[in-house]
Amino acid sequence: MRGFKSTFVLLLVLAGLVGYIYFYEMKRPSPSDTADQKAKVFTVESAKIEQLEVKAASGDRTVLKKSGDAWRIAEPLDARADETEVSGIVSNLASLEIQRVVDENATDLAQFGLASPRIEVGFKAAGQADASHLLLGDSNATGGEIYAKLPASARVFLVSSYLESTFNKGTFDLRDKTILSFDRSKVDSLEIVSKEQRLAFAKAGDGWRLTSPVDARADSGQVEGAIGSLQTLAMKSIAEPQAAEKDFAKYGLDTPDLTATVGAGSTRATIVIGKADQSGFQYARDVSRPMIVTIDPALVNALRNTA
Repeated sequence: MRGFKSTFVLLLVLAGLVGYIYFYEMKRPSPSDTADQKAKVFTVESAKIEQLEVKAASGDRTVLKKSGDAWRIAEPLDARADETEVSGIVSNLASLEIQRVVDENATDLAQFGLASPRIEVGFKAAGQADASHLLLGDSNATGGEIYAKLPASARVFLVSSYLESTFNKGTFDLRDKTILSFDRSKVDSLEIVSKEQRLAFAKAGDGWRLTSPVDARADSGQVEGAIGSLQTLAMKSIAEPQAAEKDFAKYGLDTPDLTATVGAGSTRATIVIGKADQSGFQYARDVSRPMIVTIDPALVNALRNTA
């Protein structure tokens, strides 16, 4: 009986020891896990960032502000921002990690390209009085990382090199490059006019009809594809930010090569397309704005389908 009690006590001790190992030792992070946990550069939630300032290597300085759920460029011009580009900057600022500290008290910043940083990104979060800034210098010897620091600190550290393409954005990169703006769900007509023909389409139930030059059932896939291409059409560059009517001839927009109009109820969105520039891109303009831009000629070719 005494032997049974001793065995029972030993089993209880063993069970306790196994429980301790499982709940404490097994759950404790391993040294390798701890080593992989890199320090964050900033303590901020991406959703709370409401203002950005981006200075690109080109010298462009762009200030962006959040209004509701959308971003706008505030300086050097007032324009809608490219939500994808801004989202990339904001999310990477919030998740930015120090890969390795190079020098805790650097006295020669020039060797890191940080005496005159190539790229600078600043931000303000909700309730933040002063902006936080990140300075980026040269790439390290391997090219896999970039030297970085904070303005008020002498510590130089490394961040991943892919962040250069995320943060190094000029004003044009950060603006919304969509040319035409319309509600796709309300579109009920499309007109395409070239020097050779005029095609007109009208919504008919769930499909489309060709109304000019003849009345016939249209290929709905082709029409929807053309409308989608017009909705997503992006400018390649800005040729003239504020063009006057006297400037149109220079770009072939006084007698356009092609005109496309999308109707949505009582509203119309029209793009006129002129001649090509030296690079082969074609000049274009949303008739509701004075800005002249360039576009990929592939759209023009796609809209030249015959009836």
